[in-house]
Amino acid sequence: MLKNFNENLIKKNDKLVLAVSGGVDSMVMLDYLAKLINDYKLELFIVHVNHQKRDNSQKDAAFVKKMAQTLNLPFFLLDLKKNEEGNFHHYAHKKRYQFFLEVANKVGAKKIVLAHNLNDLAETILMRLTRGSSFEGYRGILEKTTYKNKTIIRPMLYTSKNDILDYQKRENVKYREDSSNLEDDYTRNRFRHNILPKLQKENPQYLEKLKQFSEYQTMAYNLIESLSKTYFQSLEINKDKVIIDKKNFLNQLDIIQFEVIKMIINHLTRNALEISFTNIKDIIELICNKKPNLYLKLAQDLHIYKSYGKIFFQNEPTEYENFEITIDDFNKYDIVNEFEVIITKNLIKNYDYMYKLCYNSLDSVFPFLIRNRRDGDRIDINVGTKKLKDFFIDKKVSINARNTLPIMINKNNEIFFIPSLYKLKSEGKNTLYIYVNKL
Repeated sequence: MLKNFNENLIKKNDKLVLAVSGGVDSMVMLDYLAKLINDYKLELFIVHVNHQKRDNSQKDAAFVKKMAQTLNLPFFLLDLKKNEEGNFHHYAHKKRYQFFLEVANKVGAKKIVLAHNLNDLAETILMRLTRGSSFEGYRGILEKTTYKNKTIIRPMLYTSKNDILDYQKRENVKYREDSSNLEDDYTRNRFRHNILPKLQKENPQYLEKLKQFSEYQTMAYNLIESLSKTYFQSLEINKDKVIIDKKNFLNQLDIIQFEVIKMIINHLTRNALEISFTNIKDIIELICNKKPNLYLKLAQDLHIYKSYGKIFFQNEPTEYENFEITIDDFNKYDIVNEFEVIITKNLIKNYDYMYKLCYNSLDSVFPFLIRNRRDGDRIDINVGTKKLKDFFIDKKVSINARNTLPIMINKNNEIFFIPSLYKLKSEGKNTLYIYVNKL
């Protein structure tokens, strides 16, 4: 038996894709599962990735292939091409998982099996605590996760390296030693060689304690994720935009605020952008800031706007185009796909905004302009005039509305109507109605 190997992750008649490097962990995992084939009626498929970074990598691939042949198991090999993306570890990780998924789809397997162990879990937690991570990330490695439409299982995750080595000796499991594991070039190796032995001296039960830490983190995160999802689903969510209400958002617990921001960004970037703790703090600072209108760009396709009580997360920056239409007759006019304006002598119901213009002669009405705001615009406030910009600020009009509201300008270059905000008093014997409806 292999201590703490979680057979509950495996069901009868499972088809399992096994990632086998040739090292002691994956070879012990292969040996153990091969002995379960009859009892569980398993189908095993071995996959190996040749990273081509070491002189012995070809021999590792040949060794795993030969073992597959000995066990009469299907074997699939990926020879990684030259890294064209700069970060080799990121590149190799992405290519490995793509390969595992392709093989699983090809053979009809629903599970991919990896050979991570308890020491790997401890190393991962310590590395993330050292460099920083999220509440979710501090859980370390999980026994069961989902990748695309497949389940990733790690049945040896709670098995220590010593238990694996004991099994290897007892069962005489052949394996290949990766010489790079002995070097301190990689962060994980430095933790493995220098940090974990010190923890072992400090507390021989340190692996179990870090396992408990992971379990506590997982239980806490499950609660946080559940509460955050409930709040996230209450937001105004579109494919390329999410809108939150400032007051409502700030009423949430701090940890929920953090998690919801992550969910929003994952939604908009399709999980392609990894944001830092500092990024999230910057976003919350923007939301809390007393200034009514602010903007933050996090990435090429992630833009955050604050406009009074609303915060807009969106893929595209907000751009405004000036528009100007001359009105010289009774008719219906569409204003840049935002508003519908009807000029008529007849009373109409069910329109958002209406302005009753009294006049003596149509020559005093037509032509007039409908346009958006311009620098220098002013309005009449009975005791003089006021900058339109200041008027909008006083009325707490959002930046978007300021740039898109249709403003009516008469022949004397006076603003006489802004829907829902402003009407200039008019006098005359006849009546003309201006109706504005937001599309």
